[in-house]
Amino acid sequence: MKTTQRIKNLQQLQAEIELLRLKKAEQELYFKDKKESFKASLKSPFTFIKKITGLLKNNDNIHADWATALARVSIPFLLNKTLLRGKGAVLKSILTILSQKAINPAIFNQDKLMGVVDKVSDWVGKILPKRRKEAVDYGIPPDSETY
Repeated sequence: MKTTQRIKNLQQLQAEIELLRLKKAEQELYFKDKKESFKASLKSPFTFIKKITGLLKNNDNIHADWATALARVSIPFLLNKTLLRGKGAVLKSILTILSQKAINPAIFNQDKLMGVVDKVSDWVGKILPKRRKEAVDYGIPPDSETY
């Protein structure tokens, strides 16, 4: 670094040295902050992946049955084909991960699925009109005797 001012005595030299030390300390602090922010930006994708894998781990001791396994495959597929049609791959993958996490054996299993199916079938049975069986007339009374 060139200075435009000439140093004429010892006091000016000492003042210039102190000024250079301050500039050096300021630049070191600046570069240290830049280094830390660069390290943090490099770590951020890995921390994101760690958070996602932490969500996917199932800490439950409950084992999944066929209904849970089927729902984990079919619900993301249905979401991608209906609600997420034309959306980006990142959004689809995030919602797929979240929907698979939401379907855990404690919440969605065979017993709960059968309970929901029973409730829906009872509700539909109450709404639909009941059909009466009409008596069929065959022409011959059932109690008649033929000789």
